[in-house]
Amino acid sequence: MIDESLWDFEPSVNGKSLVEMLRAYQEPLLLYQALKAGVFEALDDSPKSAEALAQKIEAVPSRLALLLDALVALGLLEKRGDSYANSQVARVFLSSQSRFYLGDLIELQLSPQRLDRWQKVSDWLKGEEVGRWNPQEAFNPSFVRAMAQATLGYKGFEETIRAVADHPSFRSARRLLDLGGGHGLYAIALKRLRPELEVTIFDLPQVEPVALEYARLYGVEVFFVGDDFHQSELPPQQDIVLAFDIFYPSQVETVLAKVYQSLNPGGYLFAKHYLLDSTRTTPKQAALFALQSKLTNPGSRVYTLHEIEEMLLNTGFQLEAAIPAGDSTSTLLVAKKPGGTGV
Repeated sequence: MIDESLWDFEPSVNGKSLVEMLRAYQEPLLLYQALKAGVFEALDDSPKSAEALAQKIEAVPSRLALLLDALVALGLLEKRGDSYANSQVARVFLSSQSRFYLGDLIELQLSPQRLDRWQKVSDWLKGEEVGRWNPQEAFNPSFVRAMAQATLGYKGFEETIRAVADHPSFRSARRLLDLGGGHGLYAIALKRLRPELEVTIFDLPQVEPVALEYARLYGVEVFFVGDDFHQSELPPQQDIVLAFDIFYPSQVETVLAKVYQSLNPGGYLFAKHYLLDSTRTTPKQAALFALQSKLTNPGSRVYTLHEIEEMLLNTGFQLEAAIPAGDSTSTLLVAKKPGGTGV
């Protein structure tokens, strides 16, 4: 019988989550490299053997076979005898012909530049600069498409659309402004629900082609104003303003004041953002984003729910609701500009 006092191979707490965290980095990097090598595009038309695929993407067959088997293990490919084919997940999300393609998002999240910044966090802690965020450069077409791809693959998208569409203000609204709307998918989805709604997307000029491309894809017509909302006034007489994921830089109070002025009396602001609790540690995704954004943008800040609520009240809004969205990773705030008879 084993003397329990000598049995010290097991720690007092379970380290499984740490071990899984250490191993987890391999899978997204493998996905990125397979996408970069053209594996999924090459298999888009028909299954292929490792040899045939290697010839198409200019790879060494024996090495490619190891990669393909690993992708099968991850559920991204299917193996049929000696041939490989895209899985349903790959056909939907990894084919550039699919409207749910995630290629730009994968490139954004796993690019060498972003990985390099994360690998320099210890240098950043000592005061070194690991990059500089420039909105004119950051908001390029690929970035905007990446944000669209994240939106379409995000559980909170449908929840957010339903929350706005089910609100009494939506049924009689005449004008809707999507502030910093980027791809405009939220506004586009709402426009499809009410075709008579006048919808305007307000964002930087370089964003316009992507936003209008999505509008054409989903068969709606929207207006686009190409400008910087931090510098310019907003279109007036709006019944609804959407402000999604734009309250991370400074000057939030200034932007809220502009939104307040743009709304008709009785109009509504719907603002969806990562918002932290009072400890600034929950939800997890918001805490991680707070660090990530600060690495390259010293002026960025992820606010707590209480902080944003205070800003809304100080601006003059009446706070109506705070609704968890997307497994509670984000919060949708509903605020009314007093006055009027409602829209």
